[in-house]
Amino acid sequence: MQPIRLKLENFGPYEDSLIDFSDFYAQSLFLITGKTGAGKTTIFDGMTYALYGNTSGGLRQGKEMRSNFAEVGSKTCVTFTFKQENKTYEVVREPEQLVKKLRGEGFREQPATVKLTVFDENNNEVEQLTKQKDVGPFLSELIQLNESQFSQIVMLPQGEFRRFLNADSDSKEKVLRKLFNTYFYQDIADSLRGQKKAQESLLKDEHQALNLLVGQIEWQDVFKEKQTDNMYYQDLLTLYEDQEKAYQEEEKTQLDVISKEKRELLKQDELIQAEKKWLAYFKEFELALKKQDDLAKREVNILEDKKRVVLLKEIEKIKPTYEYLLTLEKEHDSLLIKEHELRLEEETLSVKLKKNQEILAERLANEAEIEKDKQELINIETSLPLFKRKETLEEEQKNLKEELDSLLTLQKKLVAEQDSINQQLVAGKTILAKKPKVIETKFQLVKAVEDNQTRLVEIKKYQKNKLALEEITLELEDVQKQILKTREQKEIKISEQKQVKSDWAKAQIAKLSLELVEGEMCPVCGSLEHPSPTHVEVMTKEEMILLEEKVETIETELAQISETIVSLDKTKEFKESEKETFEKELEDLRNRINLLFEKEVSEADWLLRNQEETDELVIKRQHNDAELNQIEEQVTLVEEAENRQKEVSEQLNQMQEKIRELENKNLQVTVSYKEISERLPKKWSTLKEMLEESETLSSKVEKWEKEVATLKNDINKLEQQQLVTKTTLKNELEQKNVLENKLIQEQKKVDLFKETQEFSMSDLNELITQVEQLTTLEEDIQTFEKELYALKEEMTKLDHLLDGREKPELEPLMLVRDTLNNSLEKNQERLNTLQYRMNQNKRIILQVREKELSIKEQLEALEELTELANVMTGDGPNKLSMERFVLQTYLKRILKRGNEKLTLLTNGRYQFELKEEQGSFKKKTGLEINIFDDNTGTLRGVNTLSGGESFIAALSLALSLAEVIQEEAGGIKIEAMFIDEGFGSLDEDALEMAIRALESIEGEGRLIGIISHVRELKERIPQQLQIKSTLDGKSYVTERLEFE
Repeated sequence: MQPIRLKLENFGPYEDSLIDFSDFYAQSLFLITGKTGAGKTTIFDGMTYALYGNTSGGLRQGKEMRSNFAEVGSKTCVTFTFKQENKTYEVVREPEQLVKKLRGEGFREQPATVKLTVFDENNNEVEQLTKQKDVGPFLSELIQLNESQFSQIVMLPQGEFRRFLNADSDSKEKVLRKLFNTYFYQDIADSLRGQKKAQESLLKDEHQALNLLVGQIEWQDVFKEKQTDNMYYQDLLTLYEDQEKAYQEEEKTQLDVISKEKRELLKQDELIQAEKKWLAYFKEFELALKKQDDLAKREVNILEDKKRVVLLKEIEKIKPTYEYLLTLEKEHDSLLIKEHELRLEEETLSVKLKKNQEILAERLANEAEIEKDKQELINIETSLPLFKRKETLEEEQKNLKEELDSLLTLQKKLVAEQDSINQQLVAGKTILAKKPKVIETKFQLVKAVEDNQTRLVEIKKYQKNKLALEEITLELEDVQKQILKTREQKEIKISEQKQVKSDWAKAQIAKLSLELVEGEMCPVCGSLEHPSPTHVEVMTKEEMILLEEKVETIETELAQISETIVSLDKTKEFKESEKETFEKELEDLRNRINLLFEKEVSEADWLLRNQEETDELVIKRQHNDAELNQIEEQVTLVEEAENRQKEVSEQLNQMQEKIRELENKNLQVTVSYKEISERLPKKWSTLKEMLEESETLSSKVEKWEKEVATLKNDINKLEQQQLVTKTTLKNELEQKNVLENKLIQEQKKVDLFKETQEFSMSDLNELITQVEQLTTLEEDIQTFEKELYALKEEMTKLDHLLDGREKPELEPLMLVRDTLNNSLEKNQERLNTLQYRMNQNKRIILQVREKELSIKEQLEALEELTELANVMTGDGPNKLSMERFVLQTYLKRILKRGNEKLTLLTNGRYQFELKEEQGSFKKKTGLEINIFDDNTGTLRGVNTLSGGESFIAALSLALSLAEVIQEEAGGIKIEAMFIDEGFGSLDEDALEMAIRALESIEGEGRLIGIISHVRELKERIPQQLQIKSTLDGKSYVTERLEFE
């Protein structure tokens, strides 16, 4: 990736700046210089924001990078153009921000936007993406680096790689994990730790469950006494086996006792059942005797029933004849009644027929008068149309008069409305004449409100910056306190270092004094004679190692403290610059706000005065809006009045024409009415009178005709009915004679039976009603005879069976059986309790065996998890986790690449070496870096390098890290690098060494930007991107391509 252009609009301190990187590719190395806080690092922030939507380090979002001096409504935007292979890419990104509304007043919240445009080698657009969900993945696929990797490759931040060199393995691991994305190793290790902990907890729970199970075993008292408090559960199981044997012996004894009692109980039950059988026979015999007495009592009634059956059978023979006689008598009575009714009906019909004939004769006498009435009706029918036409004309005259009166009334109303509309138009046009002046007032008020909003934004910005200034002041005080505290810690460590080195030197001298040989040179003083060597207590090897480690630890701590002091000094310098910038911005804002007020207002009253003016403007706006609304309403009213005026005029013209038509029509109707009145008969003055007479005559004629027709019809019907009645009466008399002959014959049969049986008629009637009981009586007699026969058979059988036997006694036998049964139940209950305890104990023992097997499996699983977790976490003897082993591989590759550059930059003197030895702690194992010094042929810690050497080592490490990350990302080539390595902290010699190192890598084909304000760099590097600031805090960019 080759950066081409970067445009910053209202981003950080830049209002509108364009940086053209293509101007610097000729010599590759260029300097980005400017005052502290001017915005040198903001250039890299702009590139990072354009690509990833965040600033470098992820400390601020895009919307937080908006310029403090940006006008309200103006946009913040970053445009970054770069090349990749044969294509050019342009990314335009805007953060979430307030912008002016396209319509109406005020502002709206615009969401973050991004646009990516792709151009081919001929600069023709080939693709454009405008959605974050499309742009993000496209750039990730193109660059093959995440935000963190891009920041590490393109930007070398202040002091970070020197701190990385001196950091312990734990700190290096955190940095490398982020760069090479080895989080999943840590996740696996954390997961294994969690699984191990869960497995340990599970195993503990299993042991507790095992002890709980063993505690549930049922014990006999004799075995419970043998237990002790500290007895292991295996010993308890052995004791359980002894108890189980005792339980089995007791169970066998109890089973024998129960078996014996069951046999005795069975014999007793058989004896009781046999006695119960004989007792049942005795009860049956007693019941038979009782039944015999009952049958003897019923026998008297049965004899009477037999006699009654004989009599009823005789009655049953005469019953049909008797019933037929009764039926004939009923039919004879019915015929007599019907004969009487027919004779009455015949007489009634004769009277009605005579009367109707007399009335008909009377009606026919008036027939001439009716004919005359019919002729009059014909005359009325002829005059009816003329009367109807007359009435129609009368109604039409009435309607025309009403319509004409209505039109004249409406005409008066329309004339009055026309006058009212003219007055309304005059008043409305007077109000409309005020509209231009009211609109002008509205525009003035809108501008005043906008001015107040602008002033409010400035006031809030001032207050915000004032709070920020107070925070910076407090932070600056804290930094100064930290610097003092850190310097004091450094002095303490220097004193401690001197003391430890002195102890170490004494130990070395003591060791050497023991090895002095007469005639050989003393390595301390050079003397060949050693008359009085120093006698000091010699340290052991372990003490020497501890002392050396302590020296190394103190030197590391001193290096870290020095780095901290440098960092704090930089922070202090940055905070002072930031404070100065905020003070200038506050002064500028204060002046601008005072200018926005028409008269002098104190700072404390800004918001109050602004709100008062705003409230006053709101009230004026409301009045203005109300006046405008009134004018707009009048516009509508005037338009409606003009339209109505036109409608009224048209209606008046149409109405006048209508009135003339109605007057002509009324005249024609009057003439027609006069002509018809002269043609009508004088007998009837109105149609009503004529119709009333017509109705009277019609009713009279219709009534006469109807009465004559009805009388003729009735006479005809009566004559027919009289004939039918006479015929029916004749038939009934004949049938009556036949029935009376049958009655005589049947009565003779019944009388003969009464005489034979010597019955009266009442006795015969009663006996006939009892014939239905014959079947029941016969069945009762038959049932009695069957019961009597069955009883005699049963008595004979029981007499033979019970001959000479006494009635048995059951109570003594039942008492013996109850005693045996109680004993059996107690023994069975005792056995059940014993077997329940044995079964429960067996179930518990089975669960114990299963739990033992489960514990064994869980223990094996825990051992495997522990071993695997130790390998992944580095808790084993080698103190090297799997993740650190993988990162060690990456670090070796980085150091191998770094040695190529470090050898070149130091003329072959220094090389990186990974410390393979195991440290005393895990945090010092696996990723420690040593420096091999070719001049002395020894290895030493990187913390022993000087400032310039440390810079070169860090630069070599950064360059090699960038190359390895690019290889891991798929070989993508980043052709630009920005170095912000804290040149201000280097002394003169170290700075010279750093400059020579930068000049030596200038020709490697990548663009290198040095971010610094150090004077020596300005004098050595001709290509410069100079960041300059104005008094109001804005920054702008100028380019210098060669020395002037």
